[in-house]
Amino acid sequence: GMTGNAWFDNTDLPRSAGGLIEADVRCRVPGFERVYVAGDAGSFPGPEWLPKQGHMADLQAEAAARNLALELNGGAPSETFRAELVCIVDSLNKGMLVARTPKRSLMLPPASVFHLSKRFFEQWYLRRYR
Repeated sequence: GMTGNAWFDNTDLPRSAGGLIEADVRCRVPGFERVYVAGDAGSFPGPEWLPKQGHMADLQAEAAARNLALELNGGAPSETFRAELVCIVDSLNKGMLVARTPKRSLMLPPASVFHLSKRFFEQWYLRRYR
C-alpha cells in the first residue's frame, strides 16, 4: 500500500496507520486551524475502494480550496468531494472503461473508441498545465 512522505515524520500532523495525513470529509486536517490536504498525501474517509488518482486529487483540492476560502471569509467549511473512480485501462489500441461510485459500478469491454477517447481526454486535460 501507499505510505506517507518521509518529511511527514518531521511534522505534528495527524497520520493514518499507513503514514498519510489524516483528513475529514471536507479535506481538513483534524486539530489544525485552516490546514487542508488533497491528493496522495491524504487519508480520507470514504469507501474502501476510494482511489488514489489524479481525478480524486482534483475533486479533493477543489473542496479544500472552497472550504479554506469560506473560512477566510468568516464562514464554516461545508464542501465535500465525490467518491468516484473513473478510468480507461488502455492497451494502446483498445481501452476498457471502468467507473465506480458508491451507488453504481460499470465496466465496459475493450473497444478502440475508449483508447481514442483516453488520448483525447489526456490532451484536453493537460492543456491547462502546458
